[in-house]
Amino acid sequence: MLLSEFIANQNVKKELSECMENNSLPHTIIIEGENGTGKKTLANIIAEYCVCSSDGSSPCGICSDCIKAKKNIHPDIFIADGNNSGELSIDSIRSIRSSAYIKPNEAPAKVYILLNCENMLIPAQNAFLKVLEEPPENVFFIMTLPSASLLLNTVRSRARIFSLYPVPVKDAETELRKRFPEKNNEEIINAATVCAGNIGMAILMLNSGVNEASELAESIYSSITLSNEYMLLTLTSRLAKNRTFAVNVIDRLIELSAEAVKASVGAETFSSAAENAAKRFSRTRLMKIQNTAQKARDILNINVNMNFFCTWLCAALRS
Repeated sequence: MLLSEFIANQNVKKELSECMENNSLPHTIIIEGENGTGKKTLANIIAEYCVCSSDGSSPCGICSDCIKAKKNIHPDIFIADGNNSGELSIDSIRSIRSSAYIKPNEAPAKVYILLNCENMLIPAQNAFLKVLEEPPENVFFIMTLPSASLLLNTVRSRARIFSLYPVPVKDAETELRKRFPEKNNEEIINAATVCAGNIGMAILMLNSGVNEASELAESIYSSITLSNEYMLLTLTSRLAKNRTFAVNVIDRLIELSAEAVKASVGAETFSSAAENAAKRFSRTRLMKIQNTAQKARDILNINVNMNFFCTWLCAALRS
């Protein structure tokens, strides 16, 4: 994908384009934004630019380096994901730091993409600082995470930060129609609206069938983790239509909450929503969410107005 094809976030695209045209790309880049806004996609575009061997505009998309980058087989692009155990540990960072000083195998430069850096502990960040202070000339580091504030100030001060945001809902609808030509217009509009222009989340919804109670519960729990208030309001409002459906959603929400609490003390979980929440929130906060979900189930056992219930639930989960 070319930078021009990246959806919206025009300020980021303009700034990066100027850096690429002037051959002044920062050696360390932090890409922040909520899940689904395209952090990994943008990191891949930048990496492709760095290894492109074309004499013309980069990335050209057709040279051997660009082709290998697109296929994720380029020997000079290294990816470490903080969601995978140990990949951003202090030992892994020390290994990255050592290999950074080795010349690239094929390309003009070497690129390290570090995903989900919110999971990089302080000792690992301090170890990483040593290479950021005096980075090799032909090496680039690209870090992604929900917010740069989760990193040490000493790390942030040595990087250029690019912030990504959801796109306008109409732009999201246009992109989703391209990706899902088999979906009807109502489904497209609903996904774009529910996700408030977050294309990544909308794609997950369209792929997984958000109308099912269990999937809606997963989406609600993810919106809590992302602190996306608009998404949470929109999702919880869908419970007003059918009390039985609402009961099924809340029951699954209780299960997810219990999974997250267990995951916070090292237990295995099969839900990515619960796993992500366990990584982001303290056990105390996870238990509060669990108690709120259980209270919601108790409220549904009485003859409560469903519109009032949805309003209460959204406010309780937000707090």
